[in-house]
Amino acid sequence: MTAAWRDDMRCFYTVDEFAALPEDNSMRFELLNGCMVASPRPLMPHMVVIAELYVQLKPQLPDGMLAVTEIDLDLQLTRPVVRIPDLVILDVRAVRKPGIVKAEDVLLAVEVLLPSSVRTDTKIKPLQYADAGIPNLWVVGLRPSVTVTVHRLVNGNYEKSQHAEHALLAHDPCELRVDLDSLLPAMFR
Repeated sequence: MTAAWRDDMRCFYTVDEFAALPEDNSMRFELLNGCMVASPRPLMPHMVVIAELYVQLKPQLPDGMLAVTEIDLDLQLTRPVVRIPDLVILDVRAVRKPGIVKAEDVLLAVEVLLPSSVRTDTKIKPLQYADAGIPNLWVVGLRPSVTVTVHRLVNGNYEKSQHAEHALLAHDPCELRVDLDSLLPAMFR
């Protein structure tokens, strides 16, 4: 999506039309019920946490699973919704499929909270991810220290299964250990 394209913003895009737009990394663009939604790029502490979490998770994943950050994700809902979770763990077969990654290939979605995204990341996205059938969701808080709230999909709704401070041991989608205290270096606290 280029700056010139923004002059022609419109509502109702299909997922395929959204995927075909030119790349534009100046903002984060998501599709919400067919309408383009733009938000600013995340700030440095947010990006550091995502990168550090990726570094810890990647070597723990078994064959057949892949960790990816900031990927367009088609939630495959009745009205077109494409979200950008901060991190996902995918079934590795998803990389061979054409087009945007589909919710059916996501084993875990992770959202890192920003002051501006608390409502979206704790209310709206969990409802959408649950409707899309994503089996696991982690919500990472940054203040006053890094925490993770783990949610599992049960009968179409997320249930909180764990809240962790300092360290996390999760069992879904596989056994994962995360040193939460090391995700956000002291310089950002």
